[in-house]
Amino acid sequence: MTWLDSGIRIFLLAQGTAARWLREEISALKVRIQLTDGCIEELAREADHGARRASAARHGGQASGEGVSYVELLREQIIVQADWVRRWTATDEKPPADDPVAQAFVRIARKYALPRPWKLSEPVAVEVDRLRPSWAWAARLHPQAAGH
Repeated sequence: MTWLDSGIRIFLLAQGTAARWLREEISALKVRIQLTDGCIEELAREADHGARRASAARHGGQASGEGVSYVELLREQIIVQADWVRRWTATDEKPPADDPVAQAFVRIARKYALPRPWKLSEPVAVEVDRLRPSWAWAARLHPQAAGH
């Protein structure tokens, strides 16, 4: 990351631009769940970490003049976070255990108790073998006399 990108990063985070972009992206995906400010800010920080990782990976093995700015990488990561919010609140699919981005999102989603839909399984009749007859409980009951 260049010194200019570092300055832009600090400015964007200080102004809350990343959080605003994330809210806009979540709204564009038509997510109806209201997220708290703390949740949005933590997801925006996670997008920032992802953008810095992507910048380091792109500049690590290549020339630094590639032309991909921090702002572009941050926008990509914000879209990734917004898509995770949509998937988490719209489906009950299980995130991959080997994906660090997914696991970071799951940690945040559980911390802020983001709701998930539950898919009910089809009811299936199951035969149960009883060890004793079901009427055995009634043998201990004593009928009360009428009039008491």
